[in-house]
Amino acid sequence: MMSRNAWLVRPLRLPAAALAAAVTLWVLHPVGAAQQPRYGGYRHTSFYVAVRDGTKLAVDLVQPTIGGAAATERLPVVWMHTPYNRRTNGGGRAVETYPGFALRLVEHGYNVAVVDFRGVYASFGQNRAYNRGEWLNPARMDAYDVTEWFARQPWSNGRIGMWGCSATGGSQMQAATTAPPSLKAIFPMSAEFDAYSFQVNGGVAPPPGVPLRALPGAAARDKAAVAVDGPDGAAQLQAAISGHSPNGDAIGDVPFRDSVSKLLGVTWWTFASPHTYLNTLRESRIGVYAVANWNEAGTKHGAFYTYRNLRSQARLLIGPGTHCGWSQVKTDTGFDIVDEEKRFFDYWLKGVKNGAMDEPRVTYYTYNAPKGQEWRKAATWPLPGEKRTTWYLGASSLSPARPFAAGRDSVGFSKVAQAATSTTGPRETPGDSVLTYDSAVLTEDLEVTGHPVMRVWLSADAPDADIVARLDDVGPDGSVRSYNMHGQFRASHRALGKAPYDTMGLPWHSYDRATAQPLVGGTPSEVAFEMLPLSYIFKAGHRVRLTVFFADTASPAVPDTASRITLVRNPSMPSSVTLPIIQRAGSSQPSR
Repeated sequence: MMSRNAWLVRPLRLPAAALAAAVTLWVLHPVGAAQQPRYGGYRHTSFYVAVRDGTKLAVDLVQPTIGGAAATERLPVVWMHTPYNRRTNGGGRAVETYPGFALRLVEHGYNVAVVDFRGVYASFGQNRAYNRGEWLNPARMDAYDVTEWFARQPWSNGRIGMWGCSATGGSQMQAATTAPPSLKAIFPMSAEFDAYSFQVNGGVAPPPGVPLRALPGAAARDKAAVAVDGPDGAAQLQAAISGHSPNGDAIGDVPFRDSVSKLLGVTWWTFASPHTYLNTLRESRIGVYAVANWNEAGTKHGAFYTYRNLRSQARLLIGPGTHCGWSQVKTDTGFDIVDEEKRFFDYWLKGVKNGAMDEPRVTYYTYNAPKGQEWRKAATWPLPGEKRTTWYLGASSLSPARPFAAGRDSVGFSKVAQAATSTTGPRETPGDSVLTYDSAVLTEDLEVTGHPVMRVWLSADAPDADIVARLDDVGPDGSVRSYNMHGQFRASHRALGKAPYDTMGLPWHSYDRATAQPLVGGTPSEVAFEMLPLSYIFKAGHRVRLTVFFADTASPAVPDTASRITLVRNPSMPSSVTLPIIQRAGSSQPSR
């Protein structure tokens, strides 16, 4: 039951909506009378909801008010399932400051809620795998039960949506795989589709014994937990915390897609991947707005595959920010993510005929586009005008012309920072060996929008190597600019396989233990892998640079200085990068 003690009733003090950014041929959407707020304040309460096995989850609920009184209409509910503390985020309240900023939906007639995961912060129960624990039994059906609880309440219209970014984008995808009848729309930002490709981008797993990534401990989470309302709130919080231990946060060593987590007893990457449940996702008909930013790494990967595989019920949005950095996107470009959320949820949760699913469903930002044309729309992804162009590696050169002369470039391992992280790209440390291949000076602008593919022929003294390839923009003054326009790949995973989902024709690898194969010294092997998608205009007078370097799989931070890696480039073994070039009117850029 919800506590009658509403601890916060106040008027909303929110900035006016930013003007919609201009796009080529399309205006994102007009701001008109329908956008004006109807409700003048909100009421914030907190309580527990029991799921099917009796475990109680802590809930914060924000409801709109008029003149200090709660709304009497039945309104949609948009909620977030979080491992990161339902009450606070970044020094503010999660409902207001967590990316997605759903508090601003309240004034437009939405109930908004945030729920602590089972076994963390104020929720009862035990948690395993921390911010991905929602995939495991008995937590797997928690989001289903909470969604249906919201749908039954007298203040709900029975149509439920979800919001959030990163882990709380992933929790939306998990909820959708259970297909709650009342879940009608989700807005997953920076969320996975193929969990292995998302977390172990390119198969670049940490060395044995090293956790996938550091995680905050259970003790710190318990200390930051916030009690629900009511006279028993403090006692309930202590009871919840006392039941949290032992929590197992680390998944353990799971370097291959078919690795079994010793802690959890499941083939983790398959079990916890949305693509495994693709048929359920399609049959659910849940509306999906897949969102990411260009300037993040593996976390942007999932949005494109989610959209591609759920096209009839999905939209795609890609902005110019960093991981979940939509506040900065608004500051820099005027694009307001909440406007998109509202319009999408209005369509799916209120039945507003606003054309949200009728217009071109892909919205993306292009770097270096003419002023006023940075935000663009398209009917499909990859873009209809894409021309995939192979650029070959020569003697420090990069060109669409196929090489006639044979060559070999040999380097040692580089020391690499952040080689396996999902939100930032790998970087070589200063002074390390890299290979660079520059195009001729461009005589006209070159737009690259889509998914590049790297194909290299390699031989090495070592049995394995992590390959990093990055596209750089080199200005006339020699300055270099890039923003996670890279790809990374572990060479031993190079065997190609047949994907269980639509990969847009890009190389796909099983990453299974049985298909891994070492490099053979002196014998070149071809390695093909997808680079992360981008949308960038290389301006006339600039050069396109491909930078390639290699890390030791045993320890990226301490390279094997004795081993050498050789990149082969000749007519029979042509190393290359395939660029998705967009030919606009009047362009003469080559395609082949």
